Amino acid sequence: MESALAPNTAFALVLLVVAFASAVKGALGFGFPLIAVPLSANLIGARTAVVLIAVSVVFSNFLILFRGGGTAAEFRRFAGMLMGVVAGTVIGAQLLHRLDPGLVSLIVGMTALFVAGSGLLNRTPEFSTGVEQVAGPVVGLAAGVMGGITGIFAPLIVAFVQSLKVDKRPFVFWLTASFFLGGAVQVLSYYQLGLYNRTILVYAVATFVPVVAGTRVGFWIQDRMRPELFRRVVLGLVLVSGLNLVLRQLR
Repeated sequence: MESALAPNTAFALVLLVVAFASAVKGALGFGFPLIAVPLSANLIGARTAVVLIAVSVVFSNFLILFRGGGTAAEFRRFAGMLMGVVAGTVIGAQLLHRLDPGLVSLIVGMTALFVAGSGLLNRTPEFSTGVEQVAGPVVGLAAGVMGGITGIFAPLIVAFVQSLKVDKRPFVFWLTASFFLGGAVQVLSYYQLGLYNRTILVYAVATFVPVVAGTRVGFWIQDRMRPELFRRVVLGLVLVSGLNLVLRQLR
């Protein structure tokens, strides 16, 4: 049974979770829903946590995009991936009741484990320009379908963009752009399904304060993190998230 939202200890703890997840997101460019949704679900219920955190994630992504870090040339490079994310999210939302989310999560988790493990062993594949132009939209489409079904966009996109060896700021910016588009489509889909009411929206707006505070801390960490350490922390988080997806489905 879902817990009712109220200004109580449970929601205060949710605000702390959101602040921590925002700091991770600000520093690495991803990880907000992977951290915030399962922890908040234990406090306010799974369905409430998913629809509430979805709004917080979109706002967090907006803050990071507002900071900048992308160029027109990079937009041309990642445009195919971004369009794939939007199309895939729409498709995933339509397939929500037709495909087993557990199977999708298992496949994505195993893929994330393979890519993260290869990166940590310095065996990350390199893409030629031609292959990258094809791989970008395919990765975006697959990640969007997964996000539309499970709410998790990160593993495939992070693994792909990290393999391109872009610098920290562009890495975070274009990751965030893809998550922003996918998250916006997700929230609109939830709204059309009638999952939002005035109470949830009021409490979602209340999370914006810890989102701002956590994101600023994350920016401070990102600016001071060495590139190689940044790469390894990113791959480590992908590895953990992939392992979590696999273990949840094998229980």
